[in-house]
Amino acid sequence: MNGIEFRAKPGLKRMHVALMIGYWGGIALLVASVCFKLWIGLKPQELFTAEKGIAHWFFSVPLSDTVTNSVMVPFTYFQPINPDMFDAKTAYLIVTLTNTTLIFITYIYSIGQIRYIIGSILSGGSPFSLANATRLRRLGVVVILYSLLAKLLLNILICLFVTRIFSINLGSISLIGIIIGILVLFVSEIFKYGALLQEEHDSTL
Repeated sequence: MNGIEFRAKPGLKRMHVALMIGYWGGIALLVASVCFKLWIGLKPQELFTAEKGIAHWFFSVPLSDTVTNSVMVPFTYFQPINPDMFDAKTAYLIVTLTNTTLIFITYIYSIGQIRYIIGSILSGGSPFSLANATRLRRLGVVVILYSLLAKLLLNILICLFVTRIFSINLGSISLIGIIIGILVLFVSEIFKYGALLQEEHDSTL
């Protein structure tokens, strides 16, 4: 058992370092992305355009003479109404800020939970602990919540602040994300069961 643990540790340490870099890198990218979007928001309203495609909206703003920043939004989240009925700048900011914030917060939180699990193992603890089971359960819940609510929240914000037309699309729910979250919850129950077995074994020694 000790030999196995000794061989596994270098790989776990490298993984822990990579997760640490990913964690703090995610925070830095979140701050940089939000600041970048807010800087774009300072540009004059007339620079923002909304172009209606076949199944998507394209919201764009020029950053220079040769560079344009664009975001594509399906009609399922943003109704194909007349572009004169809403403000292209507000639409751009709502979509980009909401997507950026939700994606990075979910990513940072998820990476953090995995980092804590590996960190507990490196500190000499058993992977099958109640604390790690709780971390896995939190990870599963976050994945499910993001899959259920991320696009729905974007849909609601667009209705409230852009189109003023109430239209909620339940088709935005990610079934794959929900399935992944449920699988993580199952794994958390396995970790919890393993932790209880370990406690029972230790108490009989």
